Amino acid sequence: MSNFRELPRWPQLSDDDVEAAVAALRSNRLVGLGNPVVDEFEAALAAGQGVEHAVVVSTGTAAVHLALHALDVGPGDEVMVPTHTFIGSASPVTYLGARPVFADVTPDTHCLDPDSVKSLITERTKAIVVVHINGCAADMKALSAVGAEAGVPVVEDMAQALGTSIGGRPVGGFGDLACVSLFEQKVITSGGEGGAVLTDNPVYADRIRRLRSHGEGQIEGRPGLIWAHEVGYNYRLTSVQAAVGLAQHARLGSMVAARRHNAAYLSERLAGIEGLELPVEPEGTVHAFWKYVVRAVPGGGRPPAAEIAATLRSRGVPVLLRYPFPLHRQPAFADHAEVSLPVAERLSQELLALPSHPGLAEGHLDHIADEVRKAFAP
Repeated sequence: MSNFRELPRWPQLSDDDVEAAVAALRSNRLVGLGNPVVDEFEAALAAGQGVEHAVVVSTGTAAVHLALHALDVGPGDEVMVPTHTFIGSASPVTYLGARPVFADVTPDTHCLDPDSVKSLITERTKAIVVVHINGCAADMKALSAVGAEAGVPVVEDMAQALGTSIGGRPVGGFGDLACVSLFEQKVITSGGEGGAVLTDNPVYADRIRRLRSHGEGQIEGRPGLIWAHEVGYNYRLTSVQAAVGLAQHARLGSMVAARRHNAAYLSERLAGIEGLELPVEPEGTVHAFWKYVVRAVPGGGRPPAAEIAATLRSRGVPVLLRYPFPLHRQPAFADHAEVSLPVAERLSQELLALPSHPGLAEGHLDHIADEVRKAFAP
C-alpha cells in the first residue's frame, strides 16, 4: 500500500532521458559549433514556441544576461523588472552595469503590473523584463503596449512558463526576446542546468550565438577561421544536456497536462476553505502551473501564512512562503530599500506554494489537501 504522506521529489528522469544522455556521451561530440544534438534541440524549442530562433545556453540566468546584452543594455541604462520574482531576472541587469528598476505586480496573477511599469518608465529605460510567474501568463497585450508607446523592447522571462499560452499562442513570441530556464526543478530540464533565448529577430539570434561562445564567429572571406568579434561569455550547453532536454521536450505536452490535472484536482479539493484564495487562470490563457500558489488571506483569527506553512511542514507537506523577500528588500539591492511596492510586499507574507508536480499521485494530492484544510480550520 502506498504511503502518500511521503511525497516524491521532482524532477523524475525517465529511461529515455538517461539513454539520450548516454548516447550523447558515446558520440564523443560533447561541445562545439554545429553539434547535431544541440541543433536539433534548438529547432524543437523554436518550433514548440512558435518562434524563428532558439539559442540554447548554460542557464536561465545566462539567457537573461545574453538577451539584455543583445539589446546593448549598459552603464547609465535602466531595466524594468518585477520585484516579485527570482533574483535571476534582475541580477543580469547589474552584470551589464545598468540599474534594475523594480515594479509592482498585480494582486491576482502576481505578474508584472502594466500600470506600475508605465509610472516608472523614464528616458533611461532600455528594456522591460516580463516574468510569467509560476506559469501564469502576464498581460502581454498591455505590457507590450506600454513598451511600444515608450519605444522600449520587451523581454519575456518564461523560466517558469514552458507550456503557458495566450490566445492559443505559446508564450515566448510576444516580446522582442524570451528567456527559458531548464533548471532541474522547472517544467522540463536539460539535466540540472540549462536555458535558451528565443527570438524572431535574426540579428539578435546571431549575436547571442556568438556571445554564448566567447564572442567568436566566422571571418568573412576566410573559411574555417574564426576570431572574437566582441568580448563574450562561456555560456554553451553541452550535447549531453541538449540530449536530455530534447527527450524531455518530447514529453512537454504530457507533463504540462499532468500539472494542470493536479492543479484542477487541488482546486476542487480546496474549494470553499475560508481564508484560502486559489490561483487564477486569466481568461484566454493556459496556465502551466509550474507552481500551485495559494494566498492565505489575513484575518478571521487565522495564523499568518508563515505559521500555516510551518504547520504544514510539520505534517509532511513541504510548503514555504512564495518569494517572502521582494527583490527591492534584499541586501543585493540595498539602494532600492526605500522603494514602496505595496502589492508585492503584502503578497510576500501571504502566498504559499503547494506541491503539485507530475510525480504526485491523487493520493498525494488528497494528503496535501487534507492537511491544508486542517491548517486553515478555526
